[in-house]
Amino acid sequence: MKNKGDGIIIYHQKRRSPNKVFLAFLGILVFIAFYVPFFGSNLQYQTGTVFKYIFNMIGNLFLILGGASLIINILKVFGKRISIGGFTISILLLWIGAFLTGTSFTIMGFLIGGNRPPIGYH
Repeated sequence: MKNKGDGIIIYHQKRRSPNKVFLAFLGILVFIAFYVPFFGSNLQYQTGTVFKYIFNMIGNLFLILGGASLIINILKVFGKRISIGGFTISILLLWIGAFLTGTSFTIMGFLIGGNRPPIGYH
């Protein structure tokens, strides 16, 4: 007795017809063509506000994680377990967080984040 294909299941997945994909693409183009000329500046302001909020929240998270990591690494120094990589990661997290939120602070004499004046004649 031969086993011919026992346990093999063949499933044919239905594909979307190219007509539906084209109609969806055409619908997006029509929406852009009618919406953007009338409400484009408002849409630009709204998306900018949303992205500013998202990047500000990510920056705050990086500032919290970097500050906590820096405190932990400073406490490790007193336990004589110095981690240069840990300090580097914490300072990088603080730097990225300061860049995203626009805050500035000084660590060991180095200004991190904030708006710096342009170099050259003022």
